[in-house]
Amino acid sequence: MGSGFLRLLEIGYSVNITAYVPCYNAERYVAAAIQGLLAQTRPPDEVLIIDDGSIDSTVELASSFPVRVICHDSNKGLAAARNTAFRHAQYPLVAAVDADAVPARDWLERLYHKFTDDNVAAAGGRLIEYFHDTPADCWRCMHLPQGGGEEGIEITWPSEFRLSGFGTLLRKSAVERVGGYDERYRTNYEDHDMCGKLLRAGYTLVYEPDAIVRHMKQDSIYSVLRNAWNWNFWGLYYKGHYNRVLRKVLSNFHASLKCIRQHWKCRRPSLWLIDAILPFLHSYWDLRYYFSSERLPAPPAENLDEAR
Repeated sequence: MGSGFLRLLEIGYSVNITAYVPCYNAERYVAAAIQGLLAQTRPPDEVLIIDDGSIDSTVELASSFPVRVICHDSNKGLAAARNTAFRHAQYPLVAAVDADAVPARDWLERLYHKFTDDNVAAAGGRLIEYFHDTPADCWRCMHLPQGGGEEGIEITWPSEFRLSGFGTLLRKSAVERVGGYDERYRTNYEDHDMCGKLLRAGYTLVYEPDAIVRHMKQDSIYSVLRNAWNWNFWGLYYKGHYNRVLRKVLSNFHASLKCIRQHWKCRRPSLWLIDAILPFLHSYWDLRYYFSSERLPAPPAENLDEAR
């Protein structure tokens, strides 16, 4: 057990931890994520696997480990899976690791150190991409970064820095106080929104770069561009871009040219195919969303002001 954790015990700080992994069709990755949690120098006191309606062998694989598996009867989205974890968590601190991520052995111990201050509501670590050699994985590393840098940050309102949800430790009472995760956010942005709510409520967040999580995801050209569209959707929505869909389509081509220029300068011509496909796929998804029955109303004025 790490010396830092022993020091916490010496000063009388000991709080139990629930850890969970939200999963959806994660058979390729989930075993490694669970093994990473069970091997922590400060192991969690319980581990939950929240299966969000998987149709592959995720549940069967997870059930072979000493964990508790909780299943949704249908796919409800990432924010809903996180809320389910918090409802079932037995302990005051709740740790989360994405299904396609593997925490370093001291990841949880390093985040745990931050909670001696009662005003700290969340702590998060640094993501390091494990795969980056194929064009799709390289493109993800360059354009969808979640690393956060090598300097620790104590985050208070109105800082714009947010913790990413791939590997975090949160105070359960604080999450409950701000109303839990917003279940509109099915694939992403739920972590950004939660951080904003905690900061506005007066809590402090901590970014700890030495709490490392390795991202095991491997992308195809299609999946990395779809992830990029999902990644940017809510930020653009709150800026009102989807009220001007033709301007959004034009911006896709501008983004493509910007990527091509960037990859020319860094001598990565292997990424040009992805750059060239980007505006057509993103415009297709933009238009499909704009003309669908699921299109959201224009965001409230206060959201537009904050997004700017």
